[in-house]
Amino acid sequence: MRSARQGSRFRGGFSVLEVTIALLIVSTVLVSLTGAFLTSAQAVHEAKGTSRGTIYLQSVMEDLSAQPYDALLAFNGNRLFDKGTQQASSWSIDLAVFQTGVDLVQVDATLTDLRTASVITRLCTLRSRR
Repeated sequence: MRSARQGSRFRGGFSVLEVTIALLIVSTVLVSLTGAFLTSAQAVHEAKGTSRGTIYLQSVMEDLSAQPYDALLAFNGNRLFDKGTQQASSWSIDLAVFQTGVDLVQVDATLTDLRTASVITRLCTLRSRR
């Protein structure tokens, strides 16, 4: 005769299959989160670079606004770099300055990322004789 204890199955923990499935689910979630984190970190890094470029563009435009009106046309066709040479630079600004009317000059500036050779932004402003 079998005792009541021998007939019942005592289950005191998780089976190997349950632990394996749980580890698979946890590892899948962690890999997904790691990928999302790396993507967002790369986006932040690129945004910082773009901010540096636009700050450089702003400083160039402020320098141009300090120039006398009659000297602005001399900047037409200039390419400016954020460092001493093109090889050392990360950004370039191409300037187009031309007369648009009587006593009115238009200044177009194009900011280019030299690492990717892509145009980041274009800026247009007008300056009148005072």
